[in-house]
Amino acid sequence: MNMVQLFQRNQFQLRGLLILILPCVFLWVGIGEPLKQLLIRSISDNSGQYVGVQNFVDYFSNSGLVGALLNSVFVSVVVMIASVGIAFLVAFGLVRSQLWGKLALQSLIQIPLFVPSIFPCLGLIYLLGGQGLISQYLVDFELYGPVGVILGGIIFTLPHAVLLLTTTLRGIDSRLYQAASSLGASSWQQFISITLSNSIYGIISACFVVFTLTMTDFGIAKVLAGQYPMLATEIYKQVIGQQNFSMGATISLVLIIPTCIAFFVDSWARKKQARLANNQIFQEIPPSASRDVLLTILCWVPCFMLLSVIGVVVWGSLISYWPYDFTFTWLNYDFDAFGYGWQPYWNSLILAGIVAAFGVIITFGVSYASQRLPSPKIVTDFVRFLALLPLSIPGTVLGLAYIFAFNQPDSWLNAWQGTFAFLAFNTIIHLFSVSFLTFNSTIGRLDTNYEHIGRSLSVPQWMTLCRVIVPLSKLTLLDIFFYLFVNTLTTVSAVVFLYGSNTVLASIVILNMDDSGNLAAASSMGSLLLFTALLVKFLHVFIIRVCR
Repeated sequence: MNMVQLFQRNQFQLRGLLILILPCVFLWVGIGEPLKQLLIRSISDNSGQYVGVQNFVDYFSNSGLVGALLNSVFVSVVVMIASVGIAFLVAFGLVRSQLWGKLALQSLIQIPLFVPSIFPCLGLIYLLGGQGLISQYLVDFELYGPVGVILGGIIFTLPHAVLLLTTTLRGIDSRLYQAASSLGASSWQQFISITLSNSIYGIISACFVVFTLTMTDFGIAKVLAGQYPMLATEIYKQVIGQQNFSMGATISLVLIIPTCIAFFVDSWARKKQARLANNQIFQEIPPSASRDVLLTILCWVPCFMLLSVIGVVVWGSLISYWPYDFTFTWLNYDFDAFGYGWQPYWNSLILAGIVAAFGVIITFGVSYASQRLPSPKIVTDFVRFLALLPLSIPGTVLGLAYIFAFNQPDSWLNAWQGTFAFLAFNTIIHLFSVSFLTFNSTIGRLDTNYEHIGRSLSVPQWMTLCRVIVPLSKLTLLDIFFYLFVNTLTTVSAVVFLYGSNTVLASIVILNMDDSGNLAAASSMGSLLLFTALLVKFLHVFIIRVCR
C-alpha cells in the first residue's frame, strides 16, 4: 500500500469516526444523561444532598413499597404463564394446522397492538366492573386488584407473544416432520420431540417479553390495580402525589433490575433460537378433520374474548348512559362537553407524525453509520450499547429520568419542556431500539460491495446511500415509519410526566377521563385512536403492495 492509499484510508476512517460522534452525542443526551441523573437522584435527598444508599434502605424498610415489588413480580409471572400458554396454542394452530379462518384470526388477534394499554381495561370495566354485563352473574368477583391487572395484562401482551411464537414455529424445518412421519412417529411424539424441543428458546424469549411488558406497564395498573400497589404506579404516586423525587428515582432503579435481567435472558434466548431457525420455504400442512376442528375452537375462543373486550368499548362509546340507557348517540364524541375538545387527538397525530418522520431518518442513519462507516470497534460498540439501552428501560422510568436531567434551570433543554419537540425526542429514544435492530438486520443483508464500488468510481458515499441503500431498504423504512406512528399514537408511560398544557395527548386524556368517571368519553377517545391506527395499518399494507 503506497502513501497516497494509506492517507486516503486514514482520512476515510477519520471521517467515519467524526460522523459517528453525532449518534454518540444524540444517544448520550437521550438515554445516557437521563439515566445518570436518575442514579444521582437515587443517592440524594429531595434537597440534593448526598445520602448514599439511604434511599434504598428506606425503600426496603417500607413494607408497602416492598409489597408493591412483590405484587408486580407475582402479577407479571401469572400473566407470563397464561399469555404465553394461550399464545403458543394460537401460534401452533396458525402454523401447524388448517384451522378455519386462519388469515382472519391472525389479523384480529393483533388488534390490541393498535390501542393504548388502557383501552382493554375500559372493556373489562364494561364487562366485569361493578355494573358490568357479566359481573352481575358472578358471585364475590372483584375486578379492581390483581385479577383485573392479570386479565388486562393477558389481553395487552397476547398479540406480542403470538407474533413471537408464530415466527418461532415457522422457523422449524418441515423436513423434520416428514422424517418423523416416515419413521412412524405419532403426532404427540412429533409435538414433543420436534415442536417443543425446537421452540424452547422462542418460548423463553416470549416469556420474558411478556414479563417485561407487564412489569413495566403503567396504564393497566393505573386503571385496574385499585388499592393493590404496583411498582409502576408507585413511581407515579411518589413523584406526582407526594413530590418525593428521590424515592421515585429509587423505585425506578428497582424496577429496572428485573427488566434488565429479562432483557439479557431474552437476548440470549433469541440468539439460541436463531441457530435453530431454518430459512427453507414452509410446506403446506395436510388437513386433519379432528385436529383442525379442535384447534379452530381452541384458537378462536381467546380471539372472541379479546374482540369482546375491545368491541364493548366501541359500543360503550355509542350509547347514551351506561348501564341504564342503551340508545344510540354521538354525544360521547363531543369532547368539548367534557372539557378537553378535539385538541388532544390532533396533538397525538402531530406527535406521531413528527416521531415517525424524524425517527425513521435518525434510526436508519445511526444504524447505517454504525455498520458501514469504518471506525474503531470501541466506538461502534458504544453506539450499539446506547442504541439497545432503551429496550430495557421502562417508559415511566425514562420519562422520570428526563425530568431529572432536563428540568433544571441550567439545562439547555429546559425551555423545551412540554413542547412537541421534547415529547418527540423522548418518544424516539423510547422506541429507538426496535427500529435500530430492524434496520441493522436489513442493512446487514445488503452487499458491502456497493460502497466499495462507489468509492472506486469516486462516488461519494452519501450518494451511494441515497441512490442504492435507501431504495433497497424502502420496505423496511415504510415498516418502521408506521411502527413509530402507531406506537406513538398509543403511548402512555413514556410521556405521562412530560406533556404540557398545550401538548396533552389523547392517550393521557383517556387516563384522565377514566379517573374522573367519564367512562363513555374515555371509550370514545380510545375508539378514535383505534380507528385511526387501523386506518394507518390499512394504508401501510396498501403502500407496501404498491411498492413491491
